[in-house]
Amino acid sequence: MAILSATLSSDDFVDAGIIAAAVLAVLLMALSTYGRRRCCHPAVRFVVLGASALYITLTSAVISFLLSKSSEPKCDGSMPPTGKEDHHRDAQNMWTLLLWLVLILTIKGNADTAAAAVGTTAALPSSGDGSIDGQSIRPPVEHLVQYAWVAYLVCLCLPQAKWLRPHNIAIFIAFSALGLARTVLKLAASWRANRSFALGKNARLVAGYMAQLVSDTDSDGQELMPRYIVMGECKSHVEESPQGYRIKRDALDDKLSDLVTLDRVWHMAKEDRVGGILRERRDLCLSYSLFKNLRRRLSGYPLAEAGSSEALDFVLRGMDTGGVVVKANRVFDVLMDELWFASDFYYSPIPLCILSARCAALNCLCSVLIIAGAAAVGGIYVGEKVVSTKPYYVITFALVLGVLVVEAWEIVATMCSNWTKMALLGHYFRRQSMSRGHGRLDTVLAMVLRFRPAKRWHEEIGQNSVLEPRCFLKRSGLLAEKLYGRAGLMGSTDVSPAVKDAVIRSLLGGYGRLSEDGAAAGRVGGKVYWALYGPQKHWGWRDDVRSNTEVILIWHVATRLFEIKTKSATSDSPDMIAACQLSNYFAYLVAAAPELLPDSAEWSMKRSKKVLEDVRAALGVGDDSIGSESTEGRYRRLMEALSSESRDTVLQRGAELGRHLVEQYGEDEASACRILADFWSEMVLYVAPSENVKGHVQAMARGGEFITLVWALLLHAGVTTRPDTRDGDIP
Repeated sequence: MAILSATLSSDDFVDAGIIAAAVLAVLLMALSTYGRRRCCHPAVRFVVLGASALYITLTSAVISFLLSKSSEPKCDGSMPPTGKEDHHRDAQNMWTLLLWLVLILTIKGNADTAAAAVGTTAALPSSGDGSIDGQSIRPPVEHLVQYAWVAYLVCLCLPQAKWLRPHNIAIFIAFSALGLARTVLKLAASWRANRSFALGKNARLVAGYMAQLVSDTDSDGQELMPRYIVMGECKSHVEESPQGYRIKRDALDDKLSDLVTLDRVWHMAKEDRVGGILRERRDLCLSYSLFKNLRRRLSGYPLAEAGSSEALDFVLRGMDTGGVVVKANRVFDVLMDELWFASDFYYSPIPLCILSARCAALNCLCSVLIIAGAAAVGGIYVGEKVVSTKPYYVITFALVLGVLVVEAWEIVATMCSNWTKMALLGHYFRRQSMSRGHGRLDTVLAMVLRFRPAKRWHEEIGQNSVLEPRCFLKRSGLLAEKLYGRAGLMGSTDVSPAVKDAVIRSLLGGYGRLSEDGAAAGRVGGKVYWALYGPQKHWGWRDDVRSNTEVILIWHVATRLFEIKTKSATSDSPDMIAACQLSNYFAYLVAAAPELLPDSAEWSMKRSKKVLEDVRAALGVGDDSIGSESTEGRYRRLMEALSSESRDTVLQRGAELGRHLVEQYGEDEASACRILADFWSEMVLYVAPSENVKGHVQAMARGGEFITLVWALLLHAGVTTRPDTRDGDIP
C-alpha cells in the first residue's frame, strides 16, 4: 500500500507540474507577444521575468523527476510494444516539456531584446567607447545560459528517445540550436553596433560634426540643403580633436566617399537611375538624418546650431531647396518618420539587427529556418505521437502556431522596416560612388522601398474637454490607468490637415519675422503673450490669472462655448477645426501629460482636477451628454452656470472670454475662428520648446504626441527654449 501511495503521489506531482507548466507557457507566450509593443511597461517586464524563471525551474524539476524513474523498465527509452503506449508516457512528457521550453525561449527572445533596449531612454552622454549613449545595448546574456541549460536537459533525455528515429532527434536538436544561433547573431550585431560610429558612437560624432558644420558655415556661407550626415560614418572618416569628434575635410569634399550627406542625396536624386524611387524616398533620408541630429538632444549633448539663423531658415523653407511654398503635410510626414526612427531605436530590437543589409538578411534567414524547423518538429510530434494527451496537444499546437506567427511577423517587419530601407539605400549609394552597375540590387531596392512599415507613430491627437469629460474617455478604472497611463484613458482623433496648416502658418508668421529681424523675438507667440500679459481690460482679465495652465483652461472653455454657440455655421471651417482640435488637445495635455507643459506637472494636475470638480458642481455630474437640448439653450445655460461669482476663476474668465468672442464677432464669425486658430497654434509653438527630454521619449512609447513633433521641428530650427514672455512685444 505504501508503494501504491507513493506511485499515486508521484503521478499526481508529474500531472500537476505539467499542468502548471502549460499554464505558465501560455502566459509567457501571451505576455511576450504583447510585450513586443508594451515591453516598456515595468509591470509587463516584471511578470515576464518572474514567470520565465518559475517556468524554467518547474520544467527542470519535472524532467528531473521523470528521469529519476528511468531505471524502471517502462522508461528505458525503447520502443514500447504495440498496444502498450501508455507505458511510455513519462518519456513522452519529457520531450513534450522540452519542446515547450524551446518554443517559449524562441518566442521570448525578441521581446526580451526589446525590453533591453528600453534601458537607453534615460541615458546620459556616452562616457566610454563601448556603449550607445552611455549604456551597453545587447540581447540579455541570460539567454545564452538558458539555452545552455536546455542543451544539458536534451543530453540527459536523449537516452529516453530510442523510440524516436535518429533523423527526428537530429531535426529537434537543429531546431533548438536555431534560437541560440539567432541570439548569438544579435549579440554580435549589438557588439558591433556599440562600437560603430554609425550607431553606438553616433550621438557624440554628430554633436562634434554639427559644431564643425556651424563654424564652417560662418566662413563658407550656407548652402540651400545643409550637409547633415545621412549615413556611411566609419572610423576612416573621423578624427579626434580637443573639442571632440570631427569629420575629415577630404571625406566631406570627396563626391565618391562612402559618407553620404543631405546635399549629396538631393544631388543624386536628380540623376536617379532607380525609376524615380530615390526621388520619392529622399525625404526618408532627410528623416534619418534629422533623427541622428535629434539623438544628441535625447542623449544630453548640446546643440551647436541653437540660435542659428541658417538652421531656422532651413526649417522655414520647409526643409527643402525650393522654399517657395511650404507643404505642411510633407513637413509633418518627415517629422513622423524621424520620430519613428527614434521610437524604434529606443523601444524595438530592429535597429540592432539591421545595422547593415547583411545583418537584415541573416536575421530573415534565421526566422525562415525557425519557421521551417517549428513546422517540421510539430509534424514529428504529431506523427510519432509524442504528445500523450489532447490538452497537451492543444498547448503544443498553440505554442508552435505562436512561433510561426511571431517569426512570420518578424520577417514582414524586417522587410518593411525603414531601417532595412536605409541599409539598402546605403548599399545603393556606395555602388553608385564606385560607378558600378546596379542590376539586381536596383530591383530589390525598388521592391523593398515600396513596402509600407507597420504603423508605430500614431498620427493622432489626444482629445479632452473640461465641460464634457466623459465624451472623450475610451476606458476608465485604476487598472487601465496603471497599464495604459493617464493618456491611455482618453480618446483621440486623426490630426486634421487644418491643424498642421495652422501650426506652419504661425511658424512662418512668428519665426519668419525673427529670421528677418533678430530683434523681433517677442513676435513669436504674440497672442500667447497678449493672453498672459496684454491689456486685460479689453478681455475682462484680472491679475489673479498668470499660469500657463490657467490660460490654457480659460481659452479652452471660451473656445468650447464659442463652438457650441456657432456650431452649425463654423463646423466646416478649417480654422474652427484647427482651433477645436488644438483646444481639446491642450485640455488632454493638462489632464494626461502635464509634464510636457511649462508649469509644474503636479500643480497642473491639481489645478485641472479642481476646475473639473467645479464644473461638475456647476453643471451636474451627468451633464456630459448633449441630449435633446437646443444649441442656444445649452449655450445660455452654460454661460449662466459658469459666470456665477461662486465659480472658479478659470471658469469665470473662460465664460467672459467666450461671451466677448460671441458678441464682438457675431457678424464676423470667420475672424473669431481665425483668432482662435492662431492663438492655439501659437500656443503649441510657445509650449513646445522644453528641457524635458525624458517626457518626450516616454511619450514615444505610447505612440507619440503631436507636441513632440513640434518640439522636434523647433529643435531643428535651433529653438531650444521659450522666449522671455514678460518682455515680449505684442503684435
